[in-house]
Amino acid sequence: MVQEFSFQPANDRIPPQNLEAEESILGGILLDPEAITRVLDILKTEMFYSSAHQEIYRACVALHQQGSPTDLMSVTTWLIDREFLDKVGGQSKLVQLVDRTVSAVNIDQYAQLVIDKYLRRRLISAGHQISHLGHETSKELEKILDEAEQKVFSITQVRPNQGLVPTSDILTKTFSEIEERSAGMALPGLASGFYDLDGKTQGFQRSDLIIVAGRPSMGKCLAHDAELVLADGSISTIAEIYQNRQAQLLTLNDNWKFSITEPSAFVDDGIKPVFRVTTRLGRTVETTLSHPYLTLDGWLPLAHVKVGDRIAVPRIIDVFGTQTLRACEIKLLGYLIGDGCLTKGSPEFTNINPLIQADFVEAVSELGDLRVQKTDSNGTRTPSFRIASASGGGHGSNALTNWLRTLNLYGKSAHEKTIPEPIFQLTRSHIALFLNRLFATDGWASVLASGQSQLGYATVSEKLARQIQHLLLRFGIIARLKLRRVKYQGERRLAWQLDITDARSIQTFITEIGIFGKEAALLQVEAAIAVRKYQTNRDLIPIEVWQQLEVARQGEPWSQLAQRAGIAGSSNIHVGKRAPTRDRLMTLATALQHPQLQELADSDVYWDEIVSIESVGEKQVYDLTIPTTHNFVANDICVHNTAFCLGLGRNIAAQYKLPVAVFSLEMSKEQIVQRLLASEARIESGRLRSGRIAQHDWEPLSNAIGQLSNLRIFIDDTPNISVVEMRSRARKLQAEQGGALGMILIDYLQLMEGNGSENRVQELSRITRALKGLARELNVPVIALSQLSRSVEARADKRPMMSDLRESGSIEQDADLVMMLYRDEYYNPDTPDRGIAEVLITKHRNGPTGTIKLLFEPQFTKFLNLAVSNRSTYE
Repeated sequence: MVQEFSFQPANDRIPPQNLEAEESILGGILLDPEAITRVLDILKTEMFYSSAHQEIYRACVALHQQGSPTDLMSVTTWLIDREFLDKVGGQSKLVQLVDRTVSAVNIDQYAQLVIDKYLRRRLISAGHQISHLGHETSKELEKILDEAEQKVFSITQVRPNQGLVPTSDILTKTFSEIEERSAGMALPGLASGFYDLDGKTQGFQRSDLIIVAGRPSMGKCLAHDAELVLADGSISTIAEIYQNRQAQLLTLNDNWKFSITEPSAFVDDGIKPVFRVTTRLGRTVETTLSHPYLTLDGWLPLAHVKVGDRIAVPRIIDVFGTQTLRACEIKLLGYLIGDGCLTKGSPEFTNINPLIQADFVEAVSELGDLRVQKTDSNGTRTPSFRIASASGGGHGSNALTNWLRTLNLYGKSAHEKTIPEPIFQLTRSHIALFLNRLFATDGWASVLASGQSQLGYATVSEKLARQIQHLLLRFGIIARLKLRRVKYQGERRLAWQLDITDARSIQTFITEIGIFGKEAALLQVEAAIAVRKYQTNRDLIPIEVWQQLEVARQGEPWSQLAQRAGIAGSSNIHVGKRAPTRDRLMTLATALQHPQLQELADSDVYWDEIVSIESVGEKQVYDLTIPTTHNFVANDICVHNTAFCLGLGRNIAAQYKLPVAVFSLEMSKEQIVQRLLASEARIESGRLRSGRIAQHDWEPLSNAIGQLSNLRIFIDDTPNISVVEMRSRARKLQAEQGGALGMILIDYLQLMEGNGSENRVQELSRITRALKGLARELNVPVIALSQLSRSVEARADKRPMMSDLRESGSIEQDADLVMMLYRDEYYNPDTPDRGIAEVLITKHRNGPTGTIKLLFEPQFTKFLNLAVSNRSTYE
């Protein structure tokens, strides 16, 4: 794209230009068709001051790219065909250019004169633009200064290539380098810090473009039918979210509270073995073995958790929609899903409670154009109500039947019944009304002989039971789901039963939802919980929290702390033996003035126990990349979603004391620093993020901070950054650091911004070429992460190959070195190579290819040398 500049000369001064040099260049090209090759790489169309000269040069470039000569006749024909000849001054102008030029011998020098004047004009234009920026008082000063700086630095982007250099000059420098290497003084390039890798590559060469590729998420993904609640209350599967490429969904923040976020990437990870995780509350989710779950000790992959461990699930999902339905419609849906027969010619409703019968009939009449026929159900005394059209016969379609069909509900048996999609997007009060009438059918409220209060609901539809459990969770009501045998019409049948036994959940249910027609039973339950002291053996904080309390108390005796906190019976608070309630934790955390533990006590998280982990075969799986928090909620369970390159940057910054520029398009700079700190201090990153630091962690953490503070690592987390912006900032950093720059890291290639005028493959091709140019211009290795296509998942051997590079073959073409990461443990949990990462060198322009093995510590996202013989591990 040609950038337009507006010149407003001060005091009528003519902008810098050299028309004679421009004419000599064009005349030389017309005389000698080979001359254009000497200026093509350094001279752009917009550098000509005269618009006529721009069009003539554009014609010459176009002809040269087509392989056609650039003589007078060819250029004249090209301009005539496009009706440009008159605009440039006619054929006489072209003849004049040829007549005024003796030869093309000095065309290179003339090009430098034209470039010089062009850069001066750009400087003048930038000055005028900066002057206008200074008068824009509506903008923040910081933004104005940044824009002004960018305008000045953008001028330096136009730099002539070095051109051809005599071999004799290059040989002198090369001989000096060979002498240094023979004396054991240095590798040809920058050492990565990984011995075997350096042995293959001889270090990273300056001016090289290096691609490090791997599958996104490396197997951390969910089965296609995992369901996620969206910000509008609707429910979507992860497969649907992947297809739509947009969603607003729940994520858990560092303060243990949920908020709404948007994915930054959507990943189709192919077909993989998945495992179903079931919790004590009956919640289930299917993931790969490498998918992390949140424990009190941080995020751990499924392969590292076991039955009996507690994982985080939402304690409340405070998400409601804005849609509404008429009250009669909501009531009818509740009644018919619970006690309705929807498989006959007309809907039927059966219930023994006279209050519910009357309410149902009233709702039918309010719906309109319907009538109710009361009959005995199957010859019993239980009355049945058949709904028919007010203007037609008893059977056949009517307004209610047609409406139920649009909701995909009519024709469903009791085992197939589900809650229609519109219900999930209703307001809080309307969802409460729906649950009220649904519980009026197959729900109950009772006080057991032991004095224990209980609310419940039973259905033969597993899907319906799970949907009800989810809707209750929106009110903060914890319900346990289990498979039971229930008595029905004199026999025992399998049914899914929801139990609500926690007193606070029961009180919330009574206050916000209730059960129509069973108010007396609810009053008994409410009276029973009112006289009992609140106790819970479920909503507990995992016992591991005592370790954090141990650090926080700083040596204060437990009995003294309990007494100071006002805990009765403070002589024994069961330290490390019983999981504390959130009330007990809040009391202790408040006494200790510990904000992180207070947030944990007041969290939106319920710590649910894993009761089973079972293989369910291979399924299509997907994943989402969530910025900042890197987690989301699926099936009402918290699930999680570049360490190699970051380790390279750290090693080079430490060994060579050179500045390293990191451009992160996915993670924030705070997250990168946290990852570096976790790796350096060897502390699990989840504990760093939540502040769960043990006493013995403080010394290595302090040492790590000191070591990293001395490294010159610079991070830019600007999203969607372009190569032009990247080049400007890298050149500025290089100038500020005394002309030295060790490495540029980019995470990751597919997130870089193109110009938007081409398809993505063409854009990526242009980006990789520009990155190669950046490496040569700054004489620094540029390492870019790249994603691999999911074709690798379809093969028996999941090791990636060159053809798996995603979106563009130009990545392979432009790169000097291509390295691909593979961990067999992700695909084969029982592999003998547990903890081993393979670096597959699949392209090496100046050396051998092959495979390097490294150690990988997932809890620290850290790569280490694989120790052999007497070699010590280098970090």
